[in-house]
Amino acid sequence: MVTTGGSNLVRSRPAFTNDGKRLLVCTGNTVSVYSVATGMLVAELVGHRGLVTTVIAVPVSGPMIKIICQCWTASLDATLRLWDFNSATLLQTVQVARPVVSLVIPDILSPSMHNDAKKHDRYAFLSVEWKERHHGQLDNWGGRVMMHNLTKMKEVNGHLKVTHKPELLVVSPSGRFVGVPDGHTIHIWKAPVENIENVKEVKMMRLHHTKGFSTLAFHPNDTIVAGGDVTGRILIWRGVGRHTFTSEKNVENGGRSIEMSGVRSHDDAVSLTTWHWHQSECEVKFLSFSSDGAYLYSGAKEGVLVIWQLETGKKQFFPRLGGPLLFLAHSPEPSLFSISCADNKILLVNLSTMTTEKSLDGIKTIYDVYRILGLQSTIKQACLYCQQKITAFNFMMYTMIGQCQRLWFLREIIFRQMIFRLL
Repeated sequence: MVTTGGSNLVRSRPAFTNDGKRLLVCTGNTVSVYSVATGMLVAELVGHRGLVTTVIAVPVSGPMIKIICQCWTASLDATLRLWDFNSATLLQTVQVARPVVSLVIPDILSPSMHNDAKKHDRYAFLSVEWKERHHGQLDNWGGRVMMHNLTKMKEVNGHLKVTHKPELLVVSPSGRFVGVPDGHTIHIWKAPVENIENVKEVKMMRLHHTKGFSTLAFHPNDTIVAGGDVTGRILIWRGVGRHTFTSEKNVENGGRSIEMSGVRSHDDAVSLTTWHWHQSECEVKFLSFSSDGAYLYSGAKEGVLVIWQLETGKKQFFPRLGGPLLFLAHSPEPSLFSISCADNKILLVNLSTMTTEKSLDGIKTIYDVYRILGLQSTIKQACLYCQQKITAFNFMMYTMIGQCQRLWFLREIIFRQMIFRLL
């Protein structure tokens, strides 16, 4: 089943609700709520005045899963908002200092941190835009990683990291660690378990590489970190942070120090393994471990989901997904995932059957065409792509009566205009 819509659906990673029945998608200044069963739009969260860049479903388990339906959103309007997506109502607004490109809230993933006798404040990690002028020139370092105290509604003093541009933050499934790729380095912080006043109180470590990093992922159960680089390689570190994040001074095995196999000097890890399947000229767009940690999923420009067996490095492939892959999101159902593609569509795929169950399609523009084919593609290639899409679209339009005929008609006009302008 194909469902269409008029906004950009793939600017940010979507999120499944706790019951797995709905998918929250950032669409412009709003968050669209889609039914997983039907693929239809069922609600919208309206209130942000800038692009919504992050949506996070607040984890809930047990009987409360049907009662508490909340999500956090972040936006370029420099606000964080807490919503009840069941009733599409705004519950809380947090004003921050800068436009937010990425948001993670570690301790909502580990409820035990808030079940202690002495509760600590809740902290959000933010990757923000930072545009300032020095001596009349714009600062080349346009990103900052910051922390915000959500309990006291105030910014934590200092910056965790100054980056060349705002990068996407990644939080571990346990909520214990937060990481960000920046150039040839992955920066990892341990989420605070006590109240802090300055970011200098947060423990931090780094992992290094000779190439630039594009993404990373944390293992759900073990101290394993995976990093993807701009040349299609995947690096797997094991035993990460044994010295930095624990009280161990010497990691030993039978009285002998463990040899640091392949690890660069000063990196706090036991071993490093490198895998390579993706094209050398394509960066790895996403990495994600399976819920049991046995597999690693990777995606890039080829439009193929690669499923790596972590222990052996053996590969399986889910090919022909239609376009370059951008994001992968897990559902509470272990075999169901959403995959965001660069041609402005979100696929709901079942890995147990290797099938696509639903497709949420947005309108494609000329920018989507070049993002699919690459900026170096010729006008002839772009025209051929548009012609193929229009032919397929016309067939679908006359064989399937769309539920929103207006959008189908608009889509045909846009495709014809693209070809006219390219010719």
